[in-house]
Amino acid sequence: MVNGYPKSWSSALRPLKLAALACLAALASAPAVPAINDDVHFKALGMVIVWGADGGSAAPVVSDFIIDTGSGNSAATSGDTDLIAGDVNTVVTGSLIRTHDAVHSVTGTMPFLINNTTGGTVNTDTNADGILTDADAFTAFGLTGATNETVNTTRTRSSFYVASNVPFAIDAQATSPNAGLSGLLLRVVFMEIATALTGDDGLPFGAAARHPHSSGPSGGSDPIRTLFTLRTPDRVFEGNQSTAAQPGSIADQSVRFDITYTINAINLRGYDLSLGTFDFEVDMVYTVYVP
Repeated sequence: MVNGYPKSWSSALRPLKLAALACLAALASAPAVPAINDDVHFKALGMVIVWGADGGSAAPVVSDFIIDTGSGNSAATSGDTDLIAGDVNTVVTGSLIRTHDAVHSVTGTMPFLINNTTGGTVNTDTNADGILTDADAFTAFGLTGATNETVNTTRTRSSFYVASNVPFAIDAQATSPNAGLSGLLLRVVFMEIATALTGDDGLPFGAAARHPHSSGPSGGSDPIRTLFTLRTPDRVFEGNQSTAAQPGSIADQSVRFDITYTINAINLRGYDLSLGTFDFEVDMVYTVYVP
């Protein structure tokens, strides 16, 4: 017996032991293999680009560049990040003229209908430009005991442009610097919003775009509503697809948002001279975000 094994096994086991020791020695002397770990990752966040006029009179200018860094059901809770300080200013629909500049350059008043004259109703907006100025002129009319004046339907339109790679929503809020008139006139001014797919307002847009809602120009928009309902921020548009339909420039992938404000005789219940004069202005803030 050798080490508890039969003597005849001893000579057979010795080569095995030597081979095992040789393997262990080889493992112990093998050099370590260096390892470099790499994680390749590409990511494109939701992105919404808004353009119009800047705080001065320059247009077209991109003044909002929003990336989707959060989630929420309103602009206040969305958590999105706007990478550009400052805001977009609207332009007069069909042009690149800043709305503020256009409004304050006009000297005139709302058009009136003069009712119950001996010859019927007189429309004072004789050149149909939506405002009563010295460019209008009408003939003398016969007065009756019931002759009165009412505000003719008056509309103003403003616009801004949006390009996106993701569906987005818009909240709106109305405030009036004329505190004494806000309760009355916020109730009689109506707002509606729609999109225009293509056009050329001084810069062609929309060649590679689609409506931000699959239902078309008015898809995703609230029905016509009074500004009184927007005294606190509320959603007025929610899209279900991006504006970018195919490769192109930012302008190519942009649509135009058109906002129409309307005040009319029925809602105002008739203007009367006893109301005197007024210059009513409403500040509207539209916030674009990714829900």
